[in-house]
Amino acid sequence: MSGRTGTRTTKTRRTRARAVRATAGTGAALALVLSYGTVTGGVGHAAADELPQFHDCDEFTKYMRSTAESEVTAYGLGGGPRMYKTAPVAAEGDASRAGSAPSAAVGNGPTGTNTQERGVDEPDIAKIDGTRVLSLVNGKLTVVDAAGPKPKLLATHSFAENEYPGELFVLDQNRVMVLGSGWKQHDPVDSPAGKRAPGFAPDRYRPAESYVVLTVLDLSNPTRPKLVRTERITGSYVTSRLTDGVARIVLTSSPRIAFSSPREGEPEALALARNRQAVRDAKAEDFLPERTVLDKAGEVVRSGPLMGCGAVRHPSVRSGLGIISVLTLDTADGGTRLDKGKAAGVVSNGELVYSSTDRLYVATTDGGWNSPRPIDSRRPREQEMRTRIHAFDVTGRNDSPYVATGSVPGFLLGRWALSEHQGKLRIATTTGQPWAPPEQTPNSQSSVVVLAERGDELRKIGSVSGLGKGETIRAVRWFDDIAAIVTFRQTDPLYLVDLADPANPAVRGELKIPGYSAYLHPVGGDRLLGVGQDADSTGRLTGLQVSSFDLRNLAKPTRTAAVGYGRGWTDVEHDSRAFTYLPGRRLAVLPAYVTQKVPCPPDAQCFTSDGRPGFVGEIQVPAALGIQVGADGTLRKAGKFVADSYILRVLPVGNRLVAITGNAVVLLDPETFSPTGSVRTAPDEPKNRPMPVEDGAATQVAPPPAG
Repeated sequence: MSGRTGTRTTKTRRTRARAVRATAGTGAALALVLSYGTVTGGVGHAAADELPQFHDCDEFTKYMRSTAESEVTAYGLGGGPRMYKTAPVAAEGDASRAGSAPSAAVGNGPTGTNTQERGVDEPDIAKIDGTRVLSLVNGKLTVVDAAGPKPKLLATHSFAENEYPGELFVLDQNRVMVLGSGWKQHDPVDSPAGKRAPGFAPDRYRPAESYVVLTVLDLSNPTRPKLVRTERITGSYVTSRLTDGVARIVLTSSPRIAFSSPREGEPEALALARNRQAVRDAKAEDFLPERTVLDKAGEVVRSGPLMGCGAVRHPSVRSGLGIISVLTLDTADGGTRLDKGKAAGVVSNGELVYSSTDRLYVATTDGGWNSPRPIDSRRPREQEMRTRIHAFDVTGRNDSPYVATGSVPGFLLGRWALSEHQGKLRIATTTGQPWAPPEQTPNSQSSVVVLAERGDELRKIGSVSGLGKGETIRAVRWFDDIAAIVTFRQTDPLYLVDLADPANPAVRGELKIPGYSAYLHPVGGDRLLGVGQDADSTGRLTGLQVSSFDLRNLAKPTRTAAVGYGRGWTDVEHDSRAFTYLPGRRLAVLPAYVTQKVPCPPDAQCFTSDGRPGFVGEIQVPAALGIQVGADGTLRKAGKFVADSYILRVLPVGNRLVAITGNAVVLLDPETFSPTGSVRTAPDEPKNRPMPVEDGAATQVAPPPAG
């Protein structure tokens, strides 16, 4: 965690080795995704001149045309039906970082979301605004009042056709920002002469175009949401964060050039020649993302490039035609200053983004995160994946200028594989290839690498390797001077890495148990809660499991307890925002799908496979699971609420819990998980309702929602 808001310090803070300590201020945010860039370079650092700035639009256009002409085919860019390759997107929450140490339990943020750091809000599909519950379900914004004994549906807001809301922020002055995506199909484009032979395909066509939608709504009257502003930016939404009222929106975009495909009976070479000419004729605006601002009436206020050519940088080694853009928006006054925000871009296909309170890091990985290339044992070093990282200054309220570049070997699991603390960037990385079978990557291993800014470079100053040989990282939790890292192949090694001396990181302890934890959460008393899957001795997964770990002795971490739920899964395994922890109650809550036994109906003849009566079947049901965490690390199933639709989130509202499902908002008693009231947010009644069955904890099923 950074702990600074402008100046950078390089002084190393040392702590006693056995204590796991962390700062309690603001810190790391944004998100991690990975790319298809082609990256090579030195070990541990790279010179900043490898990411130069374009001086003007002539230089930018020449560079982009040259890259596009080498990639264009007879069918456009990318060839075949798909015009552009899209980068794989890593999940929002597959590893984690704390806002405080295990000695202090971490609860949900002010808007209900389980965030990485205090003071850094993350967008989500559901938010708490006081006692109002805001959720994006079935393509609409739903506003529910949860102040009384029964929730009340206040309003729903629909969005434009072909636009789909995905996440939202709560802003000042009773306003919300909704972040979503849209899709536009272009009509064919004829040649200038407008002539086509009968039966021939259109001369040119533009690929279908995606765009990011930013919508600001005023909820001063929560029964009548008012549209304040809408922006549409060509490209695909990646992620965003809100720190001290400043939102940073990260998106990727591709060229918008009209291409042709071979006509009937025509050689591909002729279509290729036309497409090369289309590239040579392309203008700067055909490569830059376009930003369109609309007023509350839906009228276009202005439209043009998201940024100037000089705001874009590029690696010295060509890395595709995509542009990663970071748009900085000051929302402190509720969203009226958004016009002052500026964007910065990097030429690269795909995206990896992580941010602290004063630096934002964009990374690209050679070959792409889930590159299908097999490892050639004869040339392992030539095929070694590397991740290159570019740092941007995010201390301003209206822009994010570039500052430095570095690189590390291997690939990164997810957005929390990076952590900044006291001016040092710590990175958990794995060599090999992400999705290759274990037999193809027997020598894979994980490392923690520490980089520091040295002028315009991110230079390697320390590392420790050899973690989880033949395995990959499944979870990370960063603290002040400690990293807890989980790897997995057949067993679940939990490594504790001491970073008190960033030049000499060292493994202090290791614990091997079956299965793995995909998410780690501090619950107080130097203890962590792990959410993941149990496994047998061969590595075969056997079911959803929650474990507690005692880290008081770093040299000998132990697992204190574990509770299993049989065959099932939870979104928490890949999205930490789905996790809820109430420190005052020592209660963890997971939305999950779990296996549940169904008894034989009355008067029916049911038999087991060996012919005995009383057959019991099994179904999977959506449930909210409560786990009571004892001060000594013991775990107890505290309750289970079974819904009639999937559960998106379970968030704290006052002294109650609120479950947001696909068709209702349900209030829950955190002591018993009994539903105390509900309101329907979708018009259709559920078609199939699961049957409640006891499994050692209180099981509750939602009553028919009112309304």
